[in-house]
Amino acid sequence: MNYGIQRYNRSTAATMAPREVDIMAFGQAIALLKNAKDQESRLHALSMNQKLWSAVLREVAIDNNGMSDILRGDLTKLGVWATRYCIRAMLHDIGLKPLLGVNQDILDGLRAQQNAPAQTATAAPTNTSVLPADFKLVSA
Repeated sequence: MNYGIQRYNRSTAATMAPREVDIMAFGQAIALLKNAKDQESRLHALSMNQKLWSAVLREVAIDNNGMSDILRGDLTKLGVWATRYCIRAMLHDIGLKPLLGVNQDILDGLRAQQNAPAQTATAAPTNTSVLPADFKLVSA
């Protein structure tokens, strides 16, 4: 099964626009968090969510990534908060609703930007991604 997912990821990543990859990654993270019913699935979902936000943090740290300073700052603050919250949630039985809310807000914003006819001055160009090109959310 894992081989099939990896193969699918390679083929779809090559044909998908960067913004679509971002949308898919946040959608997958949300699904994992929502479906975390036991400790094992909870830890897996939190690990994948932390991996996603770590990738976002790595990408926004690049100087010439095409993002405005405001967007980079906001994503950095959210990324640091999300990764810290993931660690706390792994160690303590705290709710996942705050992570779900932030991820859903990001997903909604990505979808809105994808569907918008023109971009604003503070928005990232639609041909760039907040995630590295080689990012894969599914675990090996």
